Amino acid sequence: MKLYLNKASPYARLTMVVIHEKRLADSVELIWTDPWASPPDLLAVNPVAKVPALVTDGGQSIIDSMCICTYLDEIGNGPPLLPVETLERVPALMKYGLGRGLIDAAFGVTIERRFANPDSKPVLAERWLAAVQRTIAVLEKDPALMRTHEYPDIGDLSIAVGLAYVEFRLAEVRWRGSAPSVGNWFERINDRKSMRLTMPE
Repeated sequence: MKLYLNKASPYARLTMVVIHEKRLADSVELIWTDPWASPPDLLAVNPVAKVPALVTDGGQSIIDSMCICTYLDEIGNGPPLLPVETLERVPALMKYGLGRGLIDAAFGVTIERRFANPDSKPVLAERWLAAVQRTIAVLEKDPALMRTHEYPDIGDLSIAVGLAYVEFRLAEVRWRGSAPSVGNWFERINDRKSMRLTMPE
């Protein structure tokens, strides 16, 4: 398999975390790329020019991090990251929705600040920044969302990647002081080998 990715992308990092959790690292060739440059090799597998993009051993292209993670979850080893049973699946999907929303909002702030006209009011960045803060507050108030078993699910991993990206790109969001329970939970997840091996640069 081939995975097109960028070291700073939280979407690509979530995919890499899943690769390590499912013990597939030896089966995936990593192709580092700059999606903003729209390189031809990336466009050939993903016309949207985004990472991650996975090319299977059969030559099929899968884009979007959740689609890729679902595929890797099915072909990899170990406990499923997206539970099969509905009673377990729903909480995992709820957490994934919050984690993905956190990633989207933090990424939105970053991109708006990078490309917006410096003379314009950063309306979208302010809106997304508020969404980041609200999401972390929701996680802090609902301990059930932080009740992680020995093996984290896709929801846990998406939240952890989102929190790490907030610290990586949005230093002004000092969320640990206002969300100590989330901070303690994050330290446990962030110490997993899959997280340590995929630190953003």
